[in-house]
Amino acid sequence: MKTKSKACALVATMLLSSLLTGCVTGSSAPKASLQIYQPRVLQLPAGVPIQSKAGIYIPQVDEVWHSAAAYGELENQLINTAAALSQERNAIQK
Repeated sequence: MKTKSKACALVATMLLSSLLTGCVTGSSAPKASLQIYQPRVLQLPAGVPIQSKAGIYIPQVDEVWHSAAAYGELENQLINTAAALSQERNAIQK
């Protein structure tokens, strides 16, 4: 009987330890996401070579490049301003 008790205790211990290990590996902790820094504005000085995916670019004059996010934000402001102006004009005409 003692042999069965030891075997049962061993099996129970193994089950409990595997259950605890399973909980740890299934952790729901948030995974770190890759966040790439993208400046809103790039100022490229004339004559300084810039490496791009398409090759090396050398600005002929000083240039300012805006990010897609900055451009989209400005575009949305322009659309909203045009809509507000249109509403104002319609309200005055009535």
